[in-house]
Amino acid sequence: MDDASLCQLIRDALRSPEQAEALAIVIDQLPKIKNYLGKGWLPYYNQALPTTERDVQRNISRFPQMYRLDMEVINCKNPSEAALVSECFIKWVVMILKRDCHDVKRRRIREPIIVSMGDRKGGEDSLTIEETIADDLTLTGTGKLIEEERRFLSNQIRCYIEEDPEMRLRNCHPRNRPNTNCQILSQKLLLAEPRFTPRQVARELDVPEQTVYDRWRNYCLPLLKQIARELGFQ
Repeated sequence: MDDASLCQLIRDALRSPEQAEALAIVIDQLPKIKNYLGKGWLPYYNQALPTTERDVQRNISRFPQMYRLDMEVINCKNPSEAALVSECFIKWVVMILKRDCHDVKRRRIREPIIVSMGDRKGGEDSLTIEETIADDLTLTGTGKLIEEERRFLSNQIRCYIEEDPEMRLRNCHPRNRPNTNCQILSQKLLLAEPRFTPRQVARELDVPEQTVYDRWRNYCLPLLKQIARELGFQ
């Protein structure tokens, strides 16, 4: 699919749930997605893809917000504008897909618990496991949707930190200390596994530990909260 067609489909998806579903299906037909994803995540791609497609379909309205794109005025017939939209969309999808691949990887390393779906939980009059799961899905469906929404928003914030599309995080730093910016601090204090301590960050960046504390508490956290609100967190 060329940039102009993808751009137009994104515009249509913002107006129509049916087109949003069509856009989600197209993800697997975009070669750049796998190219940008990286070989390390490819073993998890097929299993993660349905989750990514669902997230894109449900949350396409957040895409232009994240990249400050006014899709109502963008001309998809203009090659440069269409290319910009296409590039931003692919970056957005890849960020979501990487997180979904990460979730698949974590699930795979857990030891599986094998049970029969027909086993009864309790006595002869009790429900089977299969029946219990069906009840749980009915009773907690709303809760599950809310949890999925929170997970997606959490992924969006992670993606925003890694991408920093508007350089808001990278541009927030003490004078003459550009390496102590909010993107680097967020990556180390929030995203790294295991997370860095402020002391470890200070040693690595060769800055006073108090500088790390002050920058994080007084500048980075408020900025991240503002970004989270813009992405949909209440």
